[in-house]
Amino acid sequence: MSKKPVNDLSKKQRKTCEGFNPKTVNKYGFSNTVCGTSSPNSFLIREREHKWFEMLKNWDHLMTSNYNKVRVRCRKGIPHSLRAAAWRALSGAANLQQKNPGMFEDLLQKESEWMVYIEKDLPRAYQLHELFTEKDGLGQTEMRKVLKAYSIYNPKVGYCQGMTSIAGILLMLMPAEQAFWSLVSIINKYLPGYFSAGLLAVQLDGRVMESLVHDIDPKISAFLKKNDVQATFYAIEWFLCAYTRTLPWETVLRIWDMFLCEGVKVLIKTGVTLILLAFSDKKVRDACDSFDKALKYLKYKLPEHLLEEDFFMNELLGLHISEEQFKETHLAQLAKLKENFS
Repeated sequence: MSKKPVNDLSKKQRKTCEGFNPKTVNKYGFSNTVCGTSSPNSFLIREREHKWFEMLKNWDHLMTSNYNKVRVRCRKGIPHSLRAAAWRALSGAANLQQKNPGMFEDLLQKESEWMVYIEKDLPRAYQLHELFTEKDGLGQTEMRKVLKAYSIYNPKVGYCQGMTSIAGILLMLMPAEQAFWSLVSIINKYLPGYFSAGLLAVQLDGRVMESLVHDIDPKISAFLKKNDVQATFYAIEWFLCAYTRTLPWETVLRIWDMFLCEGVKVLIKTGVTLILLAFSDKKVRDACDSFDKALKYLKYKLPEHLLEEDFFMNELLGLHISEEQFKETHLAQLAKLKENFS
């Protein structure tokens, strides 16, 4: 039996917080979970920390003169002790906050029409993480501030349920004001249109992902089509939550290191990788001979070892999709989507 991702919850645990056990909290703050098998030695960690510390001191120059160096090191994984600073630098959140002193507190003084929805979703977010288990505790209070401020900052979007997953991972690493500006940067820079009515941007990226799967492995594509397993049935959660509810936490963090460096194509490639790993074995395809079986296997029953950090990242980094292929596929699927809505 495969093991659920560390951040996933059973139906019973979604209703209560009984699943949280403070005596078994891992190094990332999750209860009743393991951290995975990856454990770099202390020398390697210190070496990477030193490299990243030097990079962050010369960030603007490095990004303009040697972006490839940054990308390579993001793909290797950012030291956890410097992730908050690195993510804020990569996303541009640090510059945004510096240019807008006091705005976060000013936004919190205003009223938001979205508070009833935000309050409803707060207790559901990361129920197995020590920061968010206590009702109106520090985590929920800080998340309330971040989501309220964003709903006022961007009234055209307001609030969408998937934002709790994005805000939550940020709050695990940084205080509320930094998390707010990071959320602003991520939605505006990386996920434009993702939280808009109709989720058209998410639908488009799902189509791009399906098309890339077809190009890489037509057999898997044909299998999904035969069983009517369309991206809309699984990819909306993948993309809106940026895999925070899908993969083991160490794998999630590594994907985010790349995502904030290279953009939304990392989310698409992660989806392609998941699909290829899920259904590359003909025996699995034969066993998943219906819509329900195929979808449940893809969403909930993938073997644990396939999602483990080192294995999954090797598969992801070994998936070669050129910028030209991404661009051509995106344009083709955009044209089809427009045609469907014309």
